[in-house]
Amino acid sequence: MTKTELTRFRIKKGKEAKAQEWMDFLNEHHQDTVATMAGERMYIETVFKEECADGYTYFYWYSMQGEGGNAVEDSDSYIDQKHLEYWDECIDTAYRPVDMKVMEKLVASKIKCIIDAD
Repeated sequence: MTKTELTRFRIKKGKEAKAQEWMDFLNEHHQDTVATMAGERMYIETVFKEECADGYTYFYWYSMQGEGGNAVEDSDSYIDQKHLEYWDECIDTAYRPVDMKVMEKLVASKIKCIIDAD
C-alpha cells in the first residue's frame, strides 16, 4: 500500500534564509539525497514554499511512500543527519502541521507497476 501525503509546516520567524539554505543543500546534494530514499521506501518527495500575508513562510511536503521503510531519524546518512538539523532549526513546533486530505489520487500505470513491484 502506498501512502500519499501533503502536509504544511510553518517556518520559524527569522529562519527563512536558513530554510532556503536547507533546500539548497538538498538540491546541491541531489544524487546523495535521492539515494537515501530507498531505505525509507520513499518514491516521491517534493517540497513547495508559500510566503503568506501573515508574514510567515510555509513549506508543503508532498510524498508517496511505501510501507515498512526506515525512519529518517534512524538513518546514519550525512544527508539525513543534516536534514534533521535543519528541520530542528527551521520548523516552528508551536504551529501544528496541517495534513491535507487526499481527494483524488491518479497514478499512471507505468509508475504504478514500478511502485507495486517494490
